[in-house]
Amino acid sequence: PDPKRRHSLANFIFRAHRIRPFSKERNGNTQNDANSLFIEQPLPHKTSETPSTAQSTHNPILRDLPRHIAFICDGNSRWAERNSLPKSMGHAAGADRVMNLLKALQSQSRWQQQQKQQRQRQQQQKQQPDPDENNKDNNNNNNIDNGLVEQTKENRVSRIEYCTLFAFSTENWSRPTSEISTIMKLMEQMAVRYRDTAIREGNIQIKVLGDLDDERIPEGTRRELQKLENDTMLSCQKRINQSTPNTTNQDESGSFKEDNRDILTIYLAINYGGRADILNAAQKLAQSIASGEILSSNPDGSINESELSKHLCTRHLPDPDLIIRTGGEKRLSNFLLWNAAYAELYFSELLWPDFDDDALEEALLWYGTRNRRFGGRKEVEL
Repeated sequence: PDPKRRHSLANFIFRAHRIRPFSKERNGNTQNDANSLFIEQPLPHKTSETPSTAQSTHNPILRDLPRHIAFICDGNSRWAERNSLPKSMGHAAGADRVMNLLKALQSQSRWQQQQKQQRQRQQQQKQQPDPDENNKDNNNNNNIDNGLVEQTKENRVSRIEYCTLFAFSTENWSRPTSEISTIMKLMEQMAVRYRDTAIREGNIQIKVLGDLDDERIPEGTRRELQKLENDTMLSCQKRINQSTPNTTNQDESGSFKEDNRDILTIYLAINYGGRADILNAAQKLAQSIASGEILSSNPDGSINESELSKHLCTRHLPDPDLIIRTGGEKRLSNFLLWNAAYAELYFSELLWPDFDDDALEEALLWYGTRNRRFGGRKEVEL
């Protein structure tokens, strides 16, 4: 390892031999799970060397953030091998990175919300100018806000509303049984560990893409993931109802409507494969045609892309704007094949446990430089 990281790596190896269970505080009581693979202290990637999102205050203005960002989290096993650790510790480090990623996305969303509020205040100031022109403090604040507003207007700053994580593919069942068992246990523990945080925040909804009914998925993993889905949905609904009572905030899928833009929706792709999803959608579409249902919406019997999309498990999820793959490989590996037609693809040489907040920021800055035409062209370019 890099000499600069030897000290943290030595500490990690020392702790790896006596892995401490993560703790959950409920009503002041601490409960420990002796089988936990999570580690309480920072892992030997850049987390300990990079300021946390809570400490980071510069947050550069990013041009047109992706509404939907997706990750192929590759490199856990190679990370463990490079650090002379068992594969189980690599997957634990990857799970730790997922938790930090969610915190970073929340931080980014909060910051963008603050900028939105500043722009609203600045617009109000324009409509109702301060009669006291000698108030230097107000003038200075207006100058700062004006510069910020002009830059954000020009760049159309948005915020990330959806994040999809490729956690376990349909092809991953070919891995050794012991590795699969470790991954499933980690997903179960992550669901338990993150549920309290998500419920407390009240603006994070977790949903699962893929076939959770597969009998190969352990019952405990299935139960905790379904509970995570349900509890985060209820917490988001409760929070929204408190601010906008007597309104319908969800669609038929249980997803929150677009006007609730402070909700961050996390999709976990578990036992998911792009080809399988397309095949299942085609079969359902064929059944609809055979039963005559499709003719009611299309009198001429034609089939278009939207008809097939309605039968995908991603039908309630907007297409990804940015797909990030770590680990140096440059392929989609059966991930969101139908949906990725016009996604920007970003490949990082970093292994997933090393993909820290700075690496995420770099990817978002790169995305902001892209000119997305979706096959068209502006008149000024002709």
